[in-house]
Amino acid sequence: MAMKFVTNLDLNKNELQNARVQNLATAPGSPVEGQIYYDTGDDIIYFRSASAWVGLGAGDLTSIVAGTGLSGTSLTGPIPTLNLANTAVTAAAYGSATAVGTFTVDAQGRLTAAANATIAIASTAVTDFTEAVQDVAGAAIAGTANEITVTYNDGAGTITLSQPDDVTIGGVLTVTGNLVVNGTTTTVNSTTTTVDDPIFTLGGDTAPGSDDNKDRGIEFRYHTGSAAKVGYFGYDDSTGYFTYIPDATNNTEVFSGTQGTISVLAYNIGANTVLSGTTLGSTIVTSSLTAVGTIATGTWAATDVAVAHGGTGASTAAAARTNLGATTKVTGTIGDGSATAIAVTHSLGTDDVVVEVYDASNKETVICDVDRTSTDAVTLTFASAPASNAYKVVVIG
Repeated sequence: MAMKFVTNLDLNKNELQNARVQNLATAPGSPVEGQIYYDTGDDIIYFRSASAWVGLGAGDLTSIVAGTGLSGTSLTGPIPTLNLANTAVTAAAYGSATAVGTFTVDAQGRLTAAANATIAIASTAVTDFTEAVQDVAGAAIAGTANEITVTYNDGAGTITLSQPDDVTIGGVLTVTGNLVVNGTTTTVNSTTTTVDDPIFTLGGDTAPGSDDNKDRGIEFRYHTGSAAKVGYFGYDDSTGYFTYIPDATNNTEVFSGTQGTISVLAYNIGANTVLSGTTLGSTIVTSSLTAVGTIATGTWAATDVAVAHGGTGASTAAAARTNLGATTKVTGTIGDGSATAIAVTHSLGTDDVVVEVYDASNKETVICDVDRTSTDAVTLTFASAPASNAYKVVVIG
């Protein structure tokens, strides 16, 4: 028994997998355009085009003619074969260290001629650099103090330019590549420091192989007006928390001291405001309170009382029925021979309803479009108008 669909089936661009076209010994009666079937007599799939059936067999394909630059065999039939036609060019590798390849291309983009041309450079085109090198070797070359060191090897005839161990740059030093500083102390004595990188990485190039028990953060120096102090804010390795110490002691990158006071306008956890001034955030809905006193007056506008505590766990009648396991069934007969969209009122007060439609005569389920137009009604839509009282509808919610 086949399930009858009385509305279009939209797969929303998803695949129809493992499907089988209807198998018939003869063409179906009363066909419509676009209908397809598989003929078991001649093993051909047919589709309805205008007023005729068109087969998809080998004899229905138009012949293919090979054009310029193409050749082929079996140019008629379900799987024609086309090949690129050979040209007069010899298949080979062209070009080398002493020759370049030359090629001729026709209007179809084919190579019609190919050859090698020997590379030849006239001697007058080559410049003799010997004299220029000798002139440079005989000149006096001196380096700038603390910037460039010049070493001349007379025996080898070479001049070596290098930087001394201690380099002083009087102007601006611009490094276009990466700058790597390997040493014990890096000191920057400047009034203003700007860094494009929005992230500072502390603690090494890579994560340590084992716990070094050191803190990570920023140490800063300041004066209170009466005494010089060292402050720290950052990650406390011993507690695993971010901390701020205004009067800190640094013992081999482990900071100690009394935590300070932080002044902010509000506190957030994630995107939720926890506290602003003296007001709890509106998103704070959970409390650790286990008991309250007698509530004499007021309106209950909090979480619905759970079923286990004597409530319904809901704020609407429909949701209460669901939580308490109560459902209601509404049935009716539909179809008038003219309407394709039929509204059915169920008055259940919810969109959470199950709708079933079946044939009133043979009791088979039929599939149509179901639109929950409101919490009290649904609209059933059919591709063609059902006959008078043709279908039964059941709404459960």
